[in-house]
Amino acid sequence: MEKYLSEDFIEKFSERVKGSVFDHEMNRIRTKINRVLQKENLYFDEECYLVLQSENKETENKICNFFVLPTHTLYYDDDEKLHEAGIALELYSQIEEDKYKRILLNLNDEAIEKGNWLNNISFFDRDYLVYKSDLYRYLRIAIKLSTRILKENQKKVFYDDAWLEDDDALEHISAFKYDQRMLQLRKYNNELENDTNRKEDIDAINFLTAQSKYISEITMLAFPEDPSVENSEWGWEDNEYYYLVYSKTWSWIRAFFNHNEIKLKLNEKELDDYLIEAGVFESNEIRPKTKIKRADRKTPPLKQRVFMINKLRLHEFLSHKEN
Repeated sequence: MEKYLSEDFIEKFSERVKGSVFDHEMNRIRTKINRVLQKENLYFDEECYLVLQSENKETENKICNFFVLPTHTLYYDDDEKLHEAGIALELYSQIEEDKYKRILLNLNDEAIEKGNWLNNISFFDRDYLVYKSDLYRYLRIAIKLSTRILKENQKKVFYDDAWLEDDDALEHISAFKYDQRMLQLRKYNNELENDTNRKEDIDAINFLTAQSKYISEITMLAFPEDPSVENSEWGWEDNEYYYLVYSKTWSWIRAFFNHNEIKLKLNEKELDDYLIEAGVFESNEIRPKTKIKRADRKTPPLKQRVFMINKLRLHEFLSHKEN
């Protein structure tokens, strides 16, 4: 159903009621509505006609010959959003001295705003009159303002081609809002997770790019060959791994980042741990206090702690994250 389509959204029920309906309870409600309308110089008189008073209350004009009682706030659930969509009304028009004709209507916002529902002969006849078309704006004001008397549970929801009323409507609205909150929470958590992953990926790419540059600038020895005394910058490699002295590598990369004004969002240990989990670094120890895996690994027969870097995973990580 297209949202707020009048021919689908409006429902009507008509019956005759005795004048006693207006005794006691109805008069109490009419008095309550009139309190709401008095600032607009409007009120429903004892015949339940809507009346407009002049500012000085010396003159009065009757707007329509029926009483309007709002019964529910209307909602429309389109499976994606819960729209506040209109007002349910009871209209009372006197047909005999002690009898009234009552019509129950669900009016969407568009119908209330334009007033076209009054021209629909399938809903109305001579028993319901707005005396002049330009007076409809006062009836519209009365309808909207009188909804202030509605209680929290006076709601109806149009869902799956049917109306849910009162407690059923409240339960549906509560369930819908709960589902929306859960949806927003999941969306927030996903966004937070994505933001975290982006932050980690950016740092990891910057670090591994710098590390690759470092590898290209130092002497790579066959693992586990001893370095010569003359050469102060070295690392090792075999077919599967690079072995870089941990402290030397981080020292070079820190200087590289400072020179290129690159700032990490993660601290060094967090970045180490992320790249271990990604399979780029190999670890064989866990820090006893934090339980974080160490990237500065002992790898006999080497005497220094080293990064043990998986060549294939290094290439795959940079290729995947940069694309």
